[in-house]
Amino acid sequence: MLYGCTPKEASSAAKAPLPSVAGRSIAVVGAQPFTPPINNVKLTGLPQTPMLPPKVKGAPVVIKTVRVGLLIPLTGRNAVLGRAMQDAATIALYDKYSNLPMDNDTRVELLPKDTGDAPEQAAQAMNAAIADGAQFIIGPVFADATEVAAPIARANNLSLLSFSNNLASPGQGIYAFGFSPQEQTQRIMDYAIRKGKTRIAALVPNSSLGTTVLATGKAVLAQHQQDFVATAMYAPQGLGIDAAVRQLVPENTMPNFDALLLPEGGAALNTILRTLAAHGVTTKNVQFLGTGIWDDAALVRRVPLDGAWLASSPPESTTMFETRFRKTFNYAPPRVASLAYDAVSLAVTLATTGRGFDGATLIQHSGFTGPANGMFRLHGDGKTERGLAVLQIDGTVFNVIAPPPTAFSAE
Repeated sequence: MLYGCTPKEASSAAKAPLPSVAGRSIAVVGAQPFTPPINNVKLTGLPQTPMLPPKVKGAPVVIKTVRVGLLIPLTGRNAVLGRAMQDAATIALYDKYSNLPMDNDTRVELLPKDTGDAPEQAAQAMNAAIADGAQFIIGPVFADATEVAAPIARANNLSLLSFSNNLASPGQGIYAFGFSPQEQTQRIMDYAIRKGKTRIAALVPNSSLGTTVLATGKAVLAQHQQDFVATAMYAPQGLGIDAAVRQLVPENTMPNFDALLLPEGGAALNTILRTLAAHGVTTKNVQFLGTGIWDDAALVRRVPLDGAWLASSPPESTTMFETRFRKTFNYAPPRVASLAYDAVSLAVTLATTGRGFDGATLIQHSGFTGPANGMFRLHGDGKTERGLAVLQIDGTVFNVIAPPPTAFSAE
């Protein structure tokens, strides 16, 4: 599963053509092909065949081809999400190749493979990518599919970059590239404490996400010789929220906390905020603290979170990616699609500079810069460290109130 990255239904609007790269032609063959009316672009399609980068007219003959598996759900209940991931991967190929030197002699082929809904489909997709010569694996999207694909990758000495953030056995070449609720919680709690918030409460779902966020918050507070002044849990989908809020603010009392950690972004959020307001807890008298779940323009348009703080990627980079995607495909990408854009960009960078995909390369101390989500560093234990900003929600705008670090600290 993905914490904070719930697949959203994408628009079924017709696709707009990818912009052409000057002097280049491209053949992209996707698992769900489309054919834009553009003269120098050829998009054809037998299912699950390579997605190829632009070819440069007059450039040297390609002497090296690097194949990268892209394991995504292209059928089943998450097919819409998978298609968005594939679309993000496609524009990553265009964008990276449009900025490479004209004498580049390496071609990266993306091999889209359908992980469907069942774990055995993920195993089939993994084996198909290997059979087609994949040297690096991007995906799967979800933890259960990744747990099936991971041992196959290890057995074949392949590094795998999963979009999940909730892996049971990362490491040994398997990396959890998804947005980490632990890291986001640590960043926002550290910032709140530095800003003088000394009485922090937590209202979290009774789920693996809620348990993770609560434990991380407690650990951060313990580092500052503090603890939550109050905590409460509610059932998923907001069930039992009234009783949970009464634990935080008993009847006929006022809130005794100056900040509230609230890692909720689903349909229940509106109900939770209304219930809190009925007990005297609003963004006007309590500082709301959130994770990247709130980094969603559609969400902040429909719920009252004005003034809330959250930890997430630098918004400038994310906005540039989303604008690029929307102009190209005529629909808004789900937030997690930005990870596909960054992952494919990383793969092209490593392939075209000849560095390969072994552990020593991937876990380099300085890390990498993702064009959609900013700097990140992979660790040998399979975790991904990100350079997170702290954002404040002002109406429907995300403003940076604490920038991300400019470099990673020594380990």
